[in-house]
Amino acid sequence: MLATALAAGCGGSSSGERLTRDQYAAKADAICSKYEQKTQALSRPANLSDLAHVSDQLLPLLHDARGELRALRPPADEEATAKAWVDEFDVVIDDVEKIRDAAKKNDTGAVQAAATPALRHDQHSNDLATQLGMTVCNKD
Repeated sequence: MLATALAAGCGGSSSGERLTRDQYAAKADAICSKYEQKTQALSRPANLSDLAHVSDQLLPLLHDARGELRALRPPADEEATAKAWVDEFDVVIDDVEKIRDAAKKNDTGAVQAAATPALRHDQHSNDLATQLGMTVCNKD
């Protein structure tokens, strides 16, 4: 999710009706694809200063992706899993903020300490996306 934690583009169901499982997964994957392209366009950090800068660019993308994903109406029987998955964006956003803040302080140890749980949170997000039938949002 740190890399893919980013998808958005199809928006929600205009009629307010719930999506089917396949529709939900397809729309979420389209959102993830859109934001994955945007994150891939960001430069790769070569040092902590670069990492702080890239993190600042990544955070608005994560917020936007979360908003677009939250607008989707999952099937009722998957609502709890879908909510847990979208809520994981809050955790990832917090992780990226911690990494960014440590990088701004030029604190390599703190960056590494923040990265360890961030990777676990990313894997948890990917696992939830897989449970929801996604094939893009569940990849790094």
